[in-house]
Amino acid sequence: MQKLALVVMLITLVSSATAAKRITVGDLEQIIATSHGKSDKEVAQQIGHLELTERLNAAQLDRLRSDLPGEKSRLALLAIADASVFLDLPATDIPSFPVPDSASQNQIRSLAANFIVTSLAKMPDFLAHRTTTRFSNLKVSSVFDQPIISPSKEFLLLDRLNATVVYRNGKEVVETPQEDIATNSQAGMTGLNNWGVFGPLLSVMMTDVLAGKMDWSHWEQDSGRPTAVFSYFITKDRSSYTVRYCCFLEDGGIMRESKITSAYHGEVAIDPVSGAILRFVLKADLDTNFPIYRADIMVEYGPVSIGGRSYISPVKSVSISTAMEVISKGIVGHDGQIFYNDIAGKPNVTAINDVVFDTYHVFSTDMRVLPTDVQ
Repeated sequence: MQKLALVVMLITLVSSATAAKRITVGDLEQIIATSHGKSDKEVAQQIGHLELTERLNAAQLDRLRSDLPGEKSRLALLAIADASVFLDLPATDIPSFPVPDSASQNQIRSLAANFIVTSLAKMPDFLAHRTTTRFSNLKVSSVFDQPIISPSKEFLLLDRLNATVVYRNGKEVVETPQEDIATNSQAGMTGLNNWGVFGPLLSVMMTDVLAGKMDWSHWEQDSGRPTAVFSYFITKDRSSYTVRYCCFLEDGGIMRESKITSAYHGEVAIDPVSGAILRFVLKADLDTNFPIYRADIMVEYGPVSIGGRSYISPVKSVSISTAMEVISKGIVGHDGQIFYNDIAGKPNVTAINDVVFDTYHVFSTDMRVLPTDVQ
């Protein structure tokens, strides 16, 4: 009884996490500027308890990251920056360029459509390195072999996974190193699954978007150049977007991946001169009876060198999901199905996947013809 009482008391204590402190990008810059002299752990804890109310852009993230004392504080900054990617920029970051007229807006949309068709057709077969850093606002520990579920006001690092993405004949294949398969065999398969970032996602979604209604939103700047941002909304009956999430608990304790076609909305940032897609934001509008409550994806595109030529390709993506997660002592297999074993709780968990693509190489196969003796 004492053991049970202690477990119940611990569950009660850890379930009372307070909300994070909401701050602006300007506030964050001041906090980091005044943190000099503190340890990496102290700064990480301070940043981890913050929540941005505005989007932190990539240039600001790089600058602030270089001003931090170590890896822990840099990871804490990355987590809150990723959580902000679906928010509006600070008002001071929005340039006051005149709104383009209808003809100019149509021209930009036409250039974007042409970019989608021509850029994907010109992409060579290639390899790219993918680094996925995963965060979650849930901590699960163990007392007397009992799982203790601790909701957190900060995003905690789960793991960092490396893989090679092979893009060949318009299709993607992800090759996970053996050490990541061994250490993250189950964890690496769970959560919101991104798919088709190098082509299918952009072409399928932009086909939906360009066929629907794109409304002018605002101007932004990318490396000092104007970027045209349009908003869009796609109804479920016109949607080609499938949300894929692993895994849900069904009757009998069966664990199964779920897929659903969803309405969605978001924005797309376009280079008004070339029509290149520079950022694509997708926020799923999920059915209320679906056990995942948020499934948002952002992909940033930029110039990369492949085989000595420059191409616009993904350089970073962020996905955020909120869903019910089953906490148990383990999983068991029977008759080809996976079952949860001894369920301890089913809390709602928000997870962040930060994905960076780099080290692009042309994909080629080396073949050597060996001479044969002629009789």
